[in-house]
Amino acid sequence: MDDRLRKRVGELQDSFYSPFDFGDGIATKPHLQRYFARRLRLLKIPDLAGKTVLDVGAWDGFFSFEFERRGAKRVLAVDVWGEGAFKAFLLAREHFNSKVEYKRLDAHELSPDLIGTFDVVFCAGVLYHLRHPLRGLECIRSVTAGQLILDTYSLIPAVHEWVPHITFFPGDKDAGKYAWHKGAFATKGWIINALDAAGFERTEVIYEPSARFFRKAWAFCTNKPGVSRIIVHAYT
Repeated sequence: MDDRLRKRVGELQDSFYSPFDFGDGIATKPHLQRYFARRLRLLKIPDLAGKTVLDVGAWDGFFSFEFERRGAKRVLAVDVWGEGAFKAFLLAREHFNSKVEYKRLDAHELSPDLIGTFDVVFCAGVLYHLRHPLRGLECIRSVTAGQLILDTYSLIPAVHEWVPHITFFPGDKDAGKYAWHKGAFATKGWIINALDAAGFERTEVIYEPSARFFRKAWAFCTNKPGVSRIIVHAYT
């Protein structure tokens, strides 16, 4: 069984994004273990015991399985999986004997009629891939019954960071003159304003880099906005 598992994991190694430990020395992306452990701390995930959780953009399911491990009574993973990523998700789900549900959906397709509503919605690394980011947040709001945990990249210009700017990016296509990144990165001002416009009652910035002012200075010198991760909790 170990040899079979090792072979299956090896075949899908490039499709895994997260550090899974399958035991007996079989692991994916071990160099990312410390990074993901830090991410879990920074996300400040609430007590999930008895709660329902939606993982938007689940990919290989790392966070979905973590939410299940933390006591969520129901976890639904959604994504527009490619073949490799979906096989990686199913392999991990099988190995961990998980009951995480899954459905192939784009964030723009989310609706309570289709999947119901959830106590906690988790959305990491998705917003900047959306062709219609504000519409995407509105769809996410429609299925959020309590709290959204949003982990994304923010745009850090030299000045006017408070202005709700967002770069143009028509989905996962060539970003044209903005090809120095691969997503529609928004300023913190845009993210906060967009969450409000999408219908969330309250937002709280949980994490933004302490080196933000250095990035602003660098942006001023290079005439090229910086980017960094931002984590925001939004409440209905």
